Amino acid sequence: MLLALGLGLGIGGTAAADASPRILTGEHAGAAWRIDIPAQWNGKLIVSFRGNSPEPVKFDQQPYTAGGRVLMLQRGYALVQSGHARADWNIEDAYRDTEWVRRHFVATLGKPARTYAVGQSMGGLAVAHALEQADSPYDGGLSLSGTLGGGDALFEQAFANLAAFDYYLPNTLGPLQPVPPQQRLDAAVVATLATALKEKPDALRNLSLLVGVAPEQVAEQIAINRDMLRRIQQLSGGNPVGNAHYLYQGTHDDAGLNTGVRRYAAEARAFEFLRRNYTPTGKLAKPLLALQTVHDPLVSAAATNSYAMAVRRAGRENDFVQQYTPGEGHLAFSVEQIVAALDSLVAWVEQGQRPPSGMQPGAAAALAADPLPPHELFEIDSAVLQEKRRIAVYTPPGYAADTAQRYPVLYMPDGGLKEDFPQVANTVDAAIRAGRLRALIVVGIENTQRRRDTTGPTGVASDRTIAPVVGGSAAFRGFIRDELMREVNARYRSNGETAIIGESLAGLFVIETCVLEPKLFGTCIALSPSLWWNGEALLGEAAARLKTGTDWQARWYFASADEENIAPAAARLAELLGAHAPAGLHWQYEPRPDLRHDTIYRALAPQVLPMLFTP
Repeated sequence: MLLALGLGLGIGGTAAADASPRILTGEHAGAAWRIDIPAQWNGKLIVSFRGNSPEPVKFDQQPYTAGGRVLMLQRGYALVQSGHARADWNIEDAYRDTEWVRRHFVATLGKPARTYAVGQSMGGLAVAHALEQADSPYDGGLSLSGTLGGGDALFEQAFANLAAFDYYLPNTLGPLQPVPPQQRLDAAVVATLATALKEKPDALRNLSLLVGVAPEQVAEQIAINRDMLRRIQQLSGGNPVGNAHYLYQGTHDDAGLNTGVRRYAAEARAFEFLRRNYTPTGKLAKPLLALQTVHDPLVSAAATNSYAMAVRRAGRENDFVQQYTPGEGHLAFSVEQIVAALDSLVAWVEQGQRPPSGMQPGAAAALAADPLPPHELFEIDSAVLQEKRRIAVYTPPGYAADTAQRYPVLYMPDGGLKEDFPQVANTVDAAIRAGRLRALIVVGIENTQRRRDTTGPTGVASDRTIAPVVGGSAAFRGFIRDELMREVNARYRSNGETAIIGESLAGLFVIETCVLEPKLFGTCIALSPSLWWNGEALLGEAAARLKTGTDWQARWYFASADEENIAPAAARLAELLGAHAPAGLHWQYEPRPDLRHDTIYRALAPQVLPMLFTP
């Protein structure tokens, strides 16, 4: 199906005169597609290559309201993307489907002044594939956590990890060649593996080193690897990878592991599928900027470094730059980091300003802007979460000297040293020293699986695509209530006054917690809470509980930025509170359309905390 786009949007037409953005959708050869044209199109096009999805993606005509796409459209870039006719790992088909949408855009709207390919994860490898075409239609590309080592390297690493797990914990995973179709990824699978690992601490230590994740994340990463292997086996018609020639390194037991692990050979016919999908050559025809996190449990540094070597061997080193950010996790970038990377690519292509390799300059500046405040660290071996959690604690000026003074405690779900702890703790420290804020203790909870911990159960299929495991908020809340608060009260001079602050999904967790357990925190601060989760079901729960809650004694502050999927839900929560808030619940809602989702935390925390905790 083709949609008529109308006249006057070509490069030489009257795009600037048309004040309305356009969203166009359709389907070609079984692949859904979407085109976004901003009101003030700058004549440049971004072609988005999607990451791996177990199901084909469909599109609607609702405007994007958050994330990098919004900022790109606001900057005047047009955007095209394909949902792919064949789901899962398939670079050939993904490129074909996406190329059709690009050609359709050109045929209908005219040739853009510049065309950039941008992709994440599997889509990052598709970007490399697109730029390695001798007649590539792209001027440059951006790969975000791209699997640039190739599909064979990615799945071989996953298979090797599974075989090692089977060596250390035999008869736990089940068959690997093939993985039974019923072995799906879910929370029960992860829990079973975690329980087995807890009985074998030496195996857990070695697997943590081998897989490259913290011990508490091994079970989930192994479950992810098995699900990846199951899907690629079904897609390729056999087992496309093995560990027959794999040399295991990095454990405390390399010799024993290499001797005892069961060896599997790849099936040639199935491997051919991976070779086509895709073994990169490094023969770049156009500039490619790759952005990785310094520690990605899915895309290893060895794999991305192998692509850099392939580029060098192909004599195309001048067309490749690899940068990293200090975060951990797959695709663990802020919107600001993605925008900075695209700006660097554009400056490289259009002005000849080759980006520096190494740490992304913006990430380095952000680290310099938020130096670590004085703090203490401790760990809790959580029985509730079945993992260790690292906690950072800031104590206010004068805490050590005045041993009689007790303090309120502010809890932060996104409170790791590489997350929001430095920003908030520095903000609190400066405000206390300036006499604008009561002295507080700040307790930061470092993330392990953020999207699992900050979300409740959901019946919406698209919600469940954001992470391998979601719906763990009840357990996370139990950890805070029954383990963390008890430990903090034992270690520090708290006065019983508690507060919690969170943004986005952590803001959702704040609202959910303060609705379900209104006596747990006296002050609840939620910035751009993701109330869209589970079809806004939390609003219905809030309505019911507000009508029956007569003894609530708390303060709520929540705000929303310029984001259409969050601001309306936040406004509906304000309407509910206006109609049904108990007398003891004092609340304030602040819509801030002048702010963005990625800037609201940094902008509002310095204002909100002194307002709620006046000296």
